[in-house]
Amino acid sequence: MGILPCIVVPAFIALAVALIVFGILKARERREAMARLAKELGFEYYPDDPWNLEDKYAMFELFGRGHSRKASNVICGEVDGRAVVAFDYQYTTGSGKNQSTHSCQALVMGLPIVAAGLRMRSESLFDRVASWVGYEDINFESDEFSRRYHVACDDRRFAYDILHARLIEHLLACGQAPDLEMKGPLMVLFESQGDAANVRRLLAIGREIVASIPDYVRSARGIGQPAEKKSP
Repeated sequence: MGILPCIVVPAFIALAVALIVFGILKARERREAMARLAKELGFEYYPDDPWNLEDKYAMFELFGRGHSRKASNVICGEVDGRAVVAFDYQYTTGSGKNQSTHSCQALVMGLPIVAAGLRMRSESLFDRVASWVGYEDINFESDEFSRRYHVACDDRRFAYDILHARLIEHLLACGQAPDLEMKGPLMVLFESQGDAANVRRLLAIGREIVASIPDYVRSARGIGQPAEKKSP
């Protein structure tokens, strides 16, 4: 065996071990940060998913993406009388050399209404190309909002009722708003994984969305999700 392999192989092994140790330490740091946040919020904390959340929330598009889906660092509690669950979530797309793992933070909140299927996400190049061939999303009076976000809904009127001018202004002021899905008595907000404190941002946005639901929508669409102490 030459000198170069004798140097390279141990160095490669040392690097691999260092990366594994780094990953373990970062995962422990993440668990501790989420546990602290749960305590601060008066929530419960579970390092692993106690409810098979990807199955429980399978009605949302997010939880049907890819494979090898997994939720972790779950915190749950009650805010403004609504049940809330926040967690780290990851899934994998592709396979072999083309495999990619996607990580995000998600927050599910009970709604005071039974919502139509509403989806809002950052507009992509694919969305723009689709619009050129006639597959338009729902546009709003705010040109900036319509350019930045792709909105689809089973009930177009419902989309306008929920995403009214005041809420649109608030979402634009957030910088980059999280992706949003509503269906039935639940809403999920999600975005690329940030630090544990970013859950507070998702929670604040979720509270504003719920608070801004017009009274006539609440009246027409029922009581939605009652408060629960565990998960919505």
